[in-house]
Amino acid sequence: MVDLNSIKEKVNQMAKSATSMWKLTYDAFIEHDVELISKALEEESKLNALEDEINQSVIDLGHADVPQKEKLRVVVYADIAADFELIGDYCKDILERIQIKIEEKLLFSEGAVEEYKDLYSKTKEALEEVVFVLEKDNPALIKEVLRKEEHIDSLVDKYRHNHGQRMLAGECTPMGCNMFLNMLDFTAAVYYHIKKIAKSLLQIK
Repeated sequence: MVDLNSIKEKVNQMAKSATSMWKLTYDAFIEHDVELISKALEEESKLNALEDEINQSVIDLGHADVPQKEKLRVVVYADIAADFELIGDYCKDILERIQIKIEEKLLFSEGAVEEYKDLYSKTKEALEEVVFVLEKDNPALIKEVLRKEEHIDSLVDKYRHNHGQRMLAGECTPMGCNMFLNMLDFTAAVYYHIKKIAKSLLQIK
């Protein structure tokens, strides 16, 4: 029989793996360390495996004699699991750029590094708040996360503009420019899925 508590525990594990992967991705960028890239990718493998297990539980649920209300809760947790898995995918996209950055010995301007740090920090804070709500098993707390929601898209637009000015000033290479813009977009995508998780938690009664 499908056990809602076991599904919730797996989602919690995914939340912790996603947070760990996000932090390792940043550390790999700052420290130019390929070993940290490998450690981050290990977390992605955990995310994929846990999502598969949760999806199988949802399939099994279709044959189980459980209340409709509980089935709906399981579906919401499966949606949350899918968002955590996608966060892992976007981390992997960033890691691919970091790998190239390390191999090509590319350097970002000081302004670009500070802007990426800012986006990373805001995203990390939102992710940690979601993890906290899941650990407490109190979806009502998520209202605070949404209340403090950052306007990441506006911030990315601002940093894209700043980067354009740096390009005109000749402060970066063409490859470095594209890589930085990709990392901004992927970070915004991670934040988007964190917001989706927060909104999904509000559906749990």
